[in-house]
Order: sequence, then structure tokens, then C-alpha cells
Amino acid sequence: MSEKSEDELMLGDAELMVRQSHEDVAVFDPRRIADALIRETGLTPERAQQLAQGVREQIERLGIRNLTSPLIRGLVNAKLIEEGLLDAYRAHSRLGVPVYDAARLIQSLDGTRRAADHPLLHGPEGTSLALAEAIKREYAMLAVFSEKVSFAHLDGDLHIENTGEIDRPQQMICSIDYIKRHGVKLPGGFAGSRPARRPEVLASHLVTWTAALQGYFSEAMTWDSVNYAFAPLLVGLNQRQLRQLSQGLLFELSAPTIARGGQPIRCDLHLDWEAPPYIEQLPQVGAAGERASADYGSIGATARNFLRVFLEVYLEGDADGRTFTGPRPILHLTPSFLAHPDHEPFLELLERVMVERGGIVIAFDRDNAGGPEPRLTDAGTQESFTNRYGLAGERLQRTGQDWQWRAAILSSVGLNLPRLGRRAEGDRERLPDLLTGLLELAAQASLEKRIFLEKLLARGEDGSLALLAMRLGGEAFLSLNWSSHAICPIGLAEMVEMVTGEPLATSLDAQELALRVIRHLHEEVERLSHKHKVRFILGESRDLAATRRLAILDQRKFVRSASSPSMASVAAPFDRYTSGVKLPPRERLDLRTRLRIEGLFLKRPIWNGVVNISRAAARDERPGLIARILRESWVSGLSID
Repeated sequence: MSEKSEDELMLGDAELMVRQSHEDVAVFDPRRIADALIRETGLTPERAQQLAQGVREQIERLGIRNLTSPLIRGLVNAKLIEEGLLDAYRAHSRLGVPVYDAARLIQSLDGTRRAADHPLLHGPEGTSLALAEAIKREYAMLAVFSEKVSFAHLDGDLHIENTGEIDRPQQMICSIDYIKRHGVKLPGGFAGSRPARRPEVLASHLVTWTAALQGYFSEAMTWDSVNYAFAPLLVGLNQRQLRQLSQGLLFELSAPTIARGGQPIRCDLHLDWEAPPYIEQLPQVGAAGERASADYGSIGATARNFLRVFLEVYLEGDADGRTFTGPRPILHLTPSFLAHPDHEPFLELLERVMVERGGIVIAFDRDNAGGPEPRLTDAGTQESFTNRYGLAGERLQRTGQDWQWRAAILSSVGLNLPRLGRRAEGDRERLPDLLTGLLELAAQASLEKRIFLEKLLARGEDGSLALLAMRLGGEAFLSLNWSSHAICPIGLAEMVEMVTGEPLATSLDAQELALRVIRHLHEEVERLSHKHKVRFILGESRDLAATRRLAILDQRKFVRSASSPSMASVAAPFDRYTSGVKLPPRERLDLRTRLRIEGLFLKRPIWNGVVNISRAAARDERPGLIARILRESWVSGLSID
């Protein structure tokens, strides 16, 4: 302990300067260390001053002359750990990126700009986004999630998606009638616009809202039943005008990618051959947001014509003949589609889009098809609504105005099922308890993010989620009552192979076990929803990194701990897991067999659960692929890559 007086110490330190993080230089003053500890960690003034004195003495002892804020914080953190003050250490930690990593990213060193590594890094804006996400990932692990949840994510039991965008909900689906009713009104003094009277203005409003909301969500912004929403404004337009409208919509939803450092504007457009049952009897919203006397079910011919033109333009591509980078069309068909007199020429067009362009999802809506006239209380109508909005169908009875339909998925958590397969050690009777425990942990992770987002939304239009907290028509744009959380199984195929010793694609025993697991997952998700009074849904992850990351973590964890080479080969036989409840792509199956087996797994719909096929596979099955799926399988969706 130094015996110099405080005045002598301050005088002797007069030339000891600190380069601070806010780009200036100041005289080193240990009292600032104490102030920071009190402010950031809640330590008592006496304890904080004691720690600051210890750091000061260490600097003197080491003879350090070139001080920086990060260096001082590092010394303080080391002292906190030495004293066993781990909670204070977590609160006092500095977030950042090593100079080496930042240099590689900014200067494109060592192939960091290769498409295989960072396909979205374009220009300074792209690297700024990447660096910001790195800091937010650290913040999420330290300040948003509990130590138990953070460890589960870092160790690989779970995969919490989009931790680099922890302050954003996952994704949202919205009725276009909201835009038709309110026009464009954004917080922060941005120019607004009255409700559209013409379809091209409505298209412009749609693009504006999509671009604005993209900065608030991690995944896709989704618009429901686009062709039926536009239809009331399309009456009387000729084919050339419809083509121009479709071209403008597709191009404008692709163009904003340039402005975000190569980050794509993720947008899904639901398109319908028939009016969805939950809007069929609702009055149309037309020009200037006015309600019409006719309902959406009566404007089917106009909506189908626009749908055909839209797909024709999508098939043609952009001015250079290239496929549009966005949006992603999601076309909904029901079994009654096959009875429509115009279905054959439309199927020919659709199959050309599938084979020549891809990038489209076809959703097969089987409930309530061909049945009695739907009502908002019918089970089939409610299930159709649930499959798109992710909410319980009773919402329709409480909120019958379609402009109020805006639902968000706040979080998405992946489950590492193969790890449970290893822990079961061949005993399938242990799987239910293992699954339940992991689901409880996933629910805890979801709730912790929900609490964090609730705090941000509570700041209203003064907070970082101002647009989502904005109130139009007497209610917030995003209501937490219209939200849910996705829990996504990863590696079902690999798990059952580990337990049964047989591949899922060819073993009836493995398939039966998979169906039991899927049934248990559905039941537990419902139980957790009732337990926590929060909506959980079983979904399929769209995070392409999750399947690879979890497989790599398992290789490190289990291969290194295996007691023999033979055990190591069993511990980590996979370098990538299969997303959702699909069959592995490595299994060489004919398409009909794949559709039959995966259709059984998807008989009870899973959010985003689709069968993925290549354009080449779609070409080999022409013609008649769509008709066969509608007639012969339980597949809920088909994604053509």
C-alpha cells in the first residue's frame, strides 16, 4: 500500500493520460473508476473506492504510461474476478470486437468477403452491420439472457436465433387492409401519405412499410393475401396496367437490398387462388380505405387474374432476365382448386415458374375445402388463420376487423435433438423426459427475450421500437397479445438414427419413433402455452447456420470426450443436422417417397414446415406434381429452391 498522500498521488499522476472511448484524452483519475463501479454495478461507495485504489496501485507497480479506457476496464474486471464479484464483473464487462477480427472484416482479409463465408457483406454499410451484430450478440448473452440460458446456447443445447439482433422481434405478418385504412404514417417526422386511391400508390405504400419495418424485425415481413387485398382497386384495369403494377411491386421490393449493405429486404407475399375463409365474407376495403358493400369472396375473378399476371412477370425476371432477389411468393391452393375450370392453364404456368425460376413456396390448405360456407367461428376457418398468423383462431371472434390483424413471432429457439439422442444412450423411453426438460429451457429463453422486448416497447415512441409502439386507430402497431414464440426442432432424423441405429428414410421403426417425438413436441408446446399464458408454436427454423453450428459443437463436445475411437465415430457421425422434421437431403430417395414420408410428419402443420425440392426434381415430376400432392399426400407446403 502506498504511503503517499492523496494530493501527492494526484500531482504525480498529472501527466498520466487516458485515451477515452469517446475520442478524447483526459488525466487519469481513479475516482472515475469508483464512480463507474457504483453506477454500473451497484457496489457500495466504500467497496468501489477500495477496488479503484487496488487498480491504481497495480498501474503504478507495472509502470504503465499509455492508458486506454479498455485497458483500465480490463484491469478493473480482473480485480472483480479476483475478489469473487462475478455479478459485478458481468455488469461491468466491455462489449467489442478484437482488432484482428475487425481488420479482417473491414479490409476483406483472408477471404472474409468470399460468398461462402459472408454473402451479405457489401460495402462499408455491410461491415458496419456485421460489427454491430457482433456487439449485440455479446450484450444478449451478458444482459438479456440468464446465465443458464446463455450457457445452453453457447454450449449447444439450444440455438437462440438472431442474437445479433436481440432488440428486434423475429418476424411479422400483417393484413394490407391496415395500409389501405391508414396510408403511410411513420414516427420521427417522416413524410406521411393519405390512404391510397390507386393501386400503384398502394404498391408504393406497401414497399415503404416493408422497408421501414425491415429494420425492426430479424426475419421476413409478411403480407397476407396480397392479390385479394389489391383486387378492389384493380377493377377496370387492363392486362398491360396489371403487368406494370406487378413489375413495379417486384422490382421495388428487391431494390432496397442495395441501400442496406447487401442485406436483403426479406418479404413474403401470401397469394391465394381462392379468398381465405377468414376474409371471404368480410366487406372489401377499397380506395381511400372506404368499406364496400361487396365481400372479398365476390372479387375472386379479379384477384385470380392479378395472380396470373404477377406469376407471369415473376417468370420473366428483371430487365436482364435474372430472377428477382425478393420478395418470396407463397401461393395457397386448396383441393377445390382442381375443380375450377381454369386450373389447368394456371398449373402449367405455375410449373414453369417452379422449374425455371424457383424461389416460390406452395402451401396446401386442406381444411374446410369444399365444405359449408365458412364463418369466423368455424374450426377450419380458425385453423386457416392460425396457420398463417401463428395465433389461436379465437382471435378472429374477438377481432373481426381485418385491418387489426397484425401478428408477430417475438423469438425463435432451436432444439438440438441429436444431443438428446446421444444422452438417451439407445433408451428411447428416456426421450420424453429429456425433450420436456429441453423444451422448458427453450421456453425460458423465449420468455427472457419477451421481457426484454416488453421493456423496449414500454418506452413508446421515445424508444428504439418507436414504429412498433406507434398508436394508430387507438391501438399499438404491435400488440403483445398478438404475439407468439417459435420453438424449432433441429436434427430429428439424426436423433432417431442414433437411438434406433437405423436411418429415418428406410426404417419403419425409426419413422414410428419420429412420429412419437413429433406428437410429444406438439403436446408439450401446448402445455407450455397454458403454463406461461404465452403462445408457443412448433416451427421450422430458417436459420441456415443453426444446423451446421450445432453439429460442430457436438463434434467438439462428444468426439473429444469419447473414451475410444469407435465411440468417437458413433458420437459425431454428422457434419450438419437436418432442419425441422425433414428427411436428410443426403438420403437418395425418389420424390414421391420423400413426399409421402415427410407428409406424415407434417400432417399436423408446423410453422414454416415445408418439403424442400430442387428445380430439377420439380422438372422431372412434370406435369401433374401439384395435383398429385393435393390428392395423395399430407404435405402442407412445398418450397422450390
